[in-house]
Amino acid sequence: MTRATPKSLAAPLEIWTIREDDFSRGNSMLSETLFSLANGYIGTRGTFEEGAGDPNSSCEGTYLNGVYMREKIPYGENAAGFASHNHKMAPVPNGKSVRIFIGAEEFRPEKGTLHHHSQQLDMRRGLLTRHADWTSPSGKRLHLDSRRFVSLADSHLMALEISVTPLNFDGVLDIHSGLDCSSGSVQDNDDPRVGKLSLKDSLTLVEKHTDNGHGFLRHNTIGGDREICSAFSESISGPGAPDSLTWSTPDGIGMRHICPALQNQPVILTKYIAYFHKENSSKASLPQMAGHCLTAAASNGFDVLLEQHCQVLDDFWRDADITIDGDPALQQGMRFNLFHIFLSAGRDGRSNISAKGLTGPGYDGHYFWDTEIYIIPSLLYSMPDIARKLLEYRYHILPAARTRARQMGHGTGALYPWRTIGGEECSAFFPASTAQYHINAAIAYAIDHYYEVTEDWAFIGKYGAEMIFETARLWPGLGHFSARHQGQFCLYEVTGPDEYTAMVDNNFYTNAMAQRHLAIAVKIATEMAHLDPAAFRMLCNRIDLSDDEIALWAEMAEKMYLPYDKDLQINPQDDSFLDKPEWDFANVPKENYPLLLHYHPLVIYRHQVLKQADVILAMFLLGERYSIDLKRRNLDYYEPRTTHDSTLSSCIHSIICTEVGEASAAYDFFEDTARMDLDNHHHNSEYGVHTAAMAGSWMAVVNGFAGMRLHHSRLSFAPTLPKAWTGYHFSLRFRGRRITLSVTTDQVTYALTDGPELMILHEDQNVSLTKGAPVSRLLKVPGEKP
Repeated sequence: MTRATPKSLAAPLEIWTIREDDFSRGNSMLSETLFSLANGYIGTRGTFEEGAGDPNSSCEGTYLNGVYMREKIPYGENAAGFASHNHKMAPVPNGKSVRIFIGAEEFRPEKGTLHHHSQQLDMRRGLLTRHADWTSPSGKRLHLDSRRFVSLADSHLMALEISVTPLNFDGVLDIHSGLDCSSGSVQDNDDPRVGKLSLKDSLTLVEKHTDNGHGFLRHNTIGGDREICSAFSESISGPGAPDSLTWSTPDGIGMRHICPALQNQPVILTKYIAYFHKENSSKASLPQMAGHCLTAAASNGFDVLLEQHCQVLDDFWRDADITIDGDPALQQGMRFNLFHIFLSAGRDGRSNISAKGLTGPGYDGHYFWDTEIYIIPSLLYSMPDIARKLLEYRYHILPAARTRARQMGHGTGALYPWRTIGGEECSAFFPASTAQYHINAAIAYAIDHYYEVTEDWAFIGKYGAEMIFETARLWPGLGHFSARHQGQFCLYEVTGPDEYTAMVDNNFYTNAMAQRHLAIAVKIATEMAHLDPAAFRMLCNRIDLSDDEIALWAEMAEKMYLPYDKDLQINPQDDSFLDKPEWDFANVPKENYPLLLHYHPLVIYRHQVLKQADVILAMFLLGERYSIDLKRRNLDYYEPRTTHDSTLSSCIHSIICTEVGEASAAYDFFEDTARMDLDNHHHNSEYGVHTAAMAGSWMAVVNGFAGMRLHHSRLSFAPTLPKAWTGYHFSLRFRGRRITLSVTTDQVTYALTDGPELMILHEDQNVSLTKGAPVSRLLKVPGEKP
């Protein structure tokens, strides 16, 4: 596997910026994704202020995390327990909309003569800038500069500044600005990864209002219970006082500014856009809240707001940055990935992080298990407060998970949805969704991981224990102690992470993660009974949890069946996988990947072929249980049978390849995941980034090349250095401490920069870290097999 040449970026690679100097772009929808901005609540695609010349080549979108419309899922043949409704992330009015006219001629880069056009995303500052020199068909030339950011200091605010300078004429500029409600999205009906989000199909208008320089729209979501307010406030400056008028159409509201224009003197529009939403039962006045937000923004001014916004990013980069010495393309990719993970993650405990972040309509904006297994670890060691909020979201939807468990025939417990926004299952294809019961184990695993890293017992007592217990209660109903397997506990009719194999018995990953889940539940019950017996008994009484049930969990964990083939000396993916014929890779044309777009699921299910890491993922997440030799044998067997059609796959293979000493393959897999979206490796980044793969690039460096593991509450490291690099460096937050790790060509240096003394492991040797006293150790030879 080799890294593709960047296709979307005409400009030279820059480690802190994404640049585009060629207006033709080739793939404008991909550019709109790559230049997206967000703040965990608001997300907006990197579309031009004037909109697209060809609407079929653009996918305008502004979204609010956790705000969705609800629609009934149509079935030709329905059955009990099928998901009944889908959630779709609701697009909201586009506040970026600004159209510029010189008389009857509108500024549009694709018309007239474009002398220069560029845009740049500064990831260090979270600022999108744009520059254009353009001559109209009649010969009037102007220069345009714009600055845009979505505030990380105020989650409800977006700010935009556009400067228009006549270069060879005096006259009048006619500027139309406001809130545009005409946006929709392009949909590929044959690609299940692509969603269709349309504002008109998602929202109904309740109220609109404009006055001098201000305006707002109130909408209700269709089929939902949310009210949305979109509002703007703007001012304009230039060589003369503008004549400003309000306008209103079925597609939006706004202001029209007729501005005197003098050669070489800029006309500057400064615009603030605010978004708020609420449940309909709330008494708050959204227009009033938006008005206060916009008044405060105007009082501070664009530059002050930008400085406040940048300060948040400064704090983030201090703790989260990974620096790579020796490969600027991968450095750029890493920063792009970290940037979007931070911008996409919900921060209010009521929203999460979707598979496409807040950058596009892919997967309808749904949240998956990606959050717990891939994304939370990348945030946990840098921004633990955000990791906590993502887990609080799961507690918020626990009632819906209980309801789903009843729908699936479970008398107790909770089953978390495979795809959702508001809490109910949204996937109509149950073999690759509801059957993936391992999402329950993923959530328990993430809660335990969070507790191990933060020691936040208050979270466990208030939220975590109840989620762990309620999800653990489902495993007894999925199987039994099988006499045919010497009394071991077996699980039936489940689907593991590999979605090219569905509805099987004893999926190794599911069984292994269920075993860990049950052990976590017993551990937490034991600790809670000791640390806070009154709270433990109160919780047990409230959810009707008995000591006998906890004892059953312990027995199931002890006797969980984990498939192992003595002849091949590997872990079978499930009971039937090794009996199936091999997939004929040699005769599958390149254009038939991903397989899911070209073959019926049953055709795929009948063969030994994987979409993504399955057993290999278990080898990583539960790695302390398995030997290096077993990991190597499993990797050697499954990797040739894996298509990596899932963006979740390469990063996990990179980690295990590093661990077993396959340094070259590890680096190739890392290259693939680090620039997954920048180079559009899976040909669907047009519809949004891949947040889990982005987090996977963090894992491939920290857990892979640096060999970090957390076993028995101890951090351990086994660093290696890829041959193409001269070094790499990163920081970690752990139990109130800040640790930095710096790897160079011959040594690794650990430093405790904040917090009390800490004992870590380096290559199984104890290393004591104290503040202000870095410790260096010799580096293991790259690629050396144990």
